[in-house]
Amino acid sequence: MKKIYLLVLLALMHFTSFSQPNSIYVKSKYLADEIIRKLEFTQPYTVTDRTPVTFVEKGSTKDFTGIEYVKTPWYGATEGKEFIVVEYADPEQQTEWGYLYQVYFWKDHTLPFFVNRGDGMGLNLKYNGTSQPYYRVHYSTDLQIFKNPSLVEPNQILTLQYLESEWVDHSDWVTVTSYEFRPNQSRGVELISRTEESLRGNILITYKIKVVADDAWVIIEKTQDGYDLNPL
Repeated sequence: MKKIYLLVLLALMHFTSFSQPNSIYVKSKYLADEIIRKLEFTQPYTVTDRTPVTFVEKGSTKDFTGIEYVKTPWYGATEGKEFIVVEYADPEQQTEWGYLYQVYFWKDHTLPFFVNRGDGMGLNLKYNGTSQPYYRVHYSTDLQIFKNPSLVEPNQILTLQYLESEWVDHSDWVTVTSYEFRPNQSRGVELISRTEESLRGNILITYKIKVVADDAWVIIEKTQDGYDLNPL
């Protein structure tokens, strides 16, 4: 855990304003809430559903690809890479920097990578085996995003459920909508099992997936197929 000075961050990043909230801010707020709730690092200050929150978009003004940046949260970022800062502030809780917490997300896939605390301390969310006991998980789609955890314990097994359904049109063509796990496109996870069971005329598909690495990707794609109910 390193002490991160806000002035240094401001010197490295430029500010981009936004006009109104959209879906990416809603998603960022949900994930930031989960981070603050789970991490021991984020316990000194109290955050509730009524705590004021602001969103700021920023972008890197330089490349952070050199070896000297390996141990920093910015490592791998190229010039212009955009990120979002979710900031919690409460006038009734005084801190050195004026806010309670700032949670940083890479904008391209809404993955958290850094947390600032109001006392000037910062935590790199890239797992290194010592400072951060959670793996970050990202999903390929917004399907059921608010039910899927973004921070999990190492080797935690996720239970992801999807409903396979059939729809028959006027010409007796049956459209089958399902959800398929893509192991070759996923990263940092292992498929434990895939089961099916009947549920109110549909099929409930349950995936058991183990998260074995930080910055994991779970790729489950929505698929559609079909067949003729009355073939000639």
